[in-house]
Amino acid sequence: MSGLSIANNLLANNVQYNLNVNQNSLKNIVNQLSSGLRINSAADDPSGLAIATNLQTQTDGFNQAVQNVQNANNAAQVALGAYSTTTDILQRIRSLAVEASSDINSQNDRSNLQTEVSQLLLEVNRIAQNTNFNGQSLLDGSHAGFQAQQNAFLTVSANTALSTNGNVATVNGVNFGFLAASVVAINANFNTTTGATTAFSNAGGTYATVDGTIELQVINTGVSIAIQETFINSSTGQISVDSNLYGAQQVSGDFENVSVTIGAITSADVGTTSYIKISQNVAALTNPSNPAFNFQSGANEGDVIQVGIQATNTQTLRISNVNLAISSANNPSLGSEDAIGQIDNALQVLLAQQAQLGSVVVRLNEDANNDNVSAVNLQASESAIRDLNVGAATTEFTKLQILVQVGTSVLAQSNANAQSVLGLFR
Repeated sequence: MSGLSIANNLLANNVQYNLNVNQNSLKNIVNQLSSGLRINSAADDPSGLAIATNLQTQTDGFNQAVQNVQNANNAAQVALGAYSTTTDILQRIRSLAVEASSDINSQNDRSNLQTEVSQLLLEVNRIAQNTNFNGQSLLDGSHAGFQAQQNAFLTVSANTALSTNGNVATVNGVNFGFLAASVVAINANFNTTTGATTAFSNAGGTYATVDGTIELQVINTGVSIAIQETFINSSTGQISVDSNLYGAQQVSGDFENVSVTIGAITSADVGTTSYIKISQNVAALTNPSNPAFNFQSGANEGDVIQVGIQATNTQTLRISNVNLAISSANNPSLGSEDAIGQIDNALQVLLAQQAQLGSVVVRLNEDANNDNVSAVNLQASESAIRDLNVGAATTEFTKLQILVQVGTSVLAQSNANAQSVLGLFR
């Protein structure tokens, strides 16, 4: 039924309804334009908000992981700088040992050289103890973590060519043209962890191997040409001289579970020497009280890179007892010769630790690059869901403004239309 009514202004009600809808829409679009976001609350897009929030959480995690990696890099640079300084110190000690090995130096000269060595060794320990980053010690072993077993090994650090070198062939793999024609580790005890030992251990395997140097020297006894075998224990500095003398092509096996086959020596070889450096076995260490560093390099639980940094003091580098002044009856420079081998081993340990830490830094940097790429891609995904299309929103804003203005005008006309009923009373 259509007609005039004053109880209900149906035209005004319809206009009011549409005006309210347009005003609410205009309010929402103004809120979006002012924030720049399509989703400002869960009411805008419940599932979209949940997805966008999760993506933003991941993005924030990756961005923080990048910062973590940068902090780890900074700590690594501090450690690597300390490694470099310690390397310089070891090289200086080695130069002093080489200088002391010349018999042109007196025993007093070697003692004076040892004075500098002792101070340098103290500095190695100071660097290991005091190097830290943000209060975290780096080189004192407090973050060593698990360390794999290091097998005992031997190195023929010097081997004199004999006067018969050009005339003696290799026999069954043994080259008799050199003073130490063959050097091999014997029995299982060569690779066992050192314990309570005497000054040296015999080839029978009674004792575990210890750090030290075997010296073979050709001497003239007045009766025959023979090999005098001497061992210096690097940890104690104690010198042990084999009570046996060995002739040409005999087998010596009295020190540190090592068997040495002698070359074809003659009187022309008197005074020549060979050195065999021995490094003891180091058992695997779990270090439960000294856990490795954990670097959170990703956004999620468990995205961790772990690295253990061994102590770099004189004890772990096995140079705490370097003594250039140690001498034997036949060799006044025995201590300095042993020191050269000790420092060489220490340098290899230190260089291996630098390589390990450097490789971890490379890995961390690659992880940081991946974090950056992930953060950018996740941010783009989150933006596609949450961010406002400003161009489309501006067009919608203009349309709604017009609709609200028109609606307001129409509402005024609708209210005025009801007043026409009064004309019936004239």
